[in-house]
Amino acid sequence: MHYPALRKDDSALAPLSHSCGSESAVAGRGRTIEVVWCNDPRQLSLAARHTPRLGIATALAAAQSACERSRMVNSLLHLIGFSTFAYFALEFGRERVERLFLHEAFIPGTYRGDYVRERYHDVDPRTVAARQGRLPLVWDLQQLHARAPCLERGDAAQEGLDGFIKMMREDGMRSGLMFAMPIPGTRMHAFMSFTGQRRTHDWITSTTLEQALAIGLSVHTVAAQQLTAAARERTTDELTEFERELLLGIAEGASDKEIGRRLDTSAHNVDYHLRKLRKRFGVANRTELTYLTSKLELI
Repeated sequence: MHYPALRKDDSALAPLSHSCGSESAVAGRGRTIEVVWCNDPRQLSLAARHTPRLGIATALAAAQSACERSRMVNSLLHLIGFSTFAYFALEFGRERVERLFLHEAFIPGTYRGDYVRERYHDVDPRTVAARQGRLPLVWDLQQLHARAPCLERGDAAQEGLDGFIKMMREDGMRSGLMFAMPIPGTRMHAFMSFTGQRRTHDWITSTTLEQALAIGLSVHTVAAQQLTAAARERTTDELTEFERELLLGIAEGASDKEIGRRLDTSAHNVDYHLRKLRKRFGVANRTELTYLTSKLELI
């Protein structure tokens, strides 16, 4: 199989333009986002009835602890030349990161410390390229650093990017690949990151990429359901009873006037709160709002 992303001229590198705990991280310009840690249950179930039953996914689902799942993935990583793997998700609202979700079983030590503490998820150029690209992003630090000046950044963001690259270099994460998958029914993209110690990405062949995809998609198959549950839990907690009734009203096809009469308020007030809900959920209209909240089982 031929992958343009592996050409040595690097021209195909994408442009760089369930119980859970949480904490806060300050994003760019003082904006605070929530960091959600998803704990790992003793046993996972494969998420969807029609999900391909990959051998690795079945083994991961049957494992009895986060440590066992982590050991399984790490042993597979080393066989294909990588040293670390990370599985995490970013929740977006109007193209802005609102939450960072980290899965206990699939997060290396670096992501547990500096990546969160220094909010590098906000300046990591790989996540933008992986989310927008049609192919997995194959990268090395030299390329990331060389392409960074093409971005329009303020001083704080540039300092953050320099710190991110410095951290990656010091921790031996000098090359690798990353790909992203949207999680249906949510505003989240899950990211699968593979890193190695070699200075250039030339060692990542088509075979290596295929093997990494098998590992990453297997992890996604068993872990995405926990991220979805965590997002649903937090969104449900944020809704007021009034907002729930609004969502039920539009799901039933009621007009603003009809919803207003039901809730003893004006149509203008209904429209105002529905606009706030559309902004919160990052959707453009009532149909998208109904669809998303139904998928999240909020109504």
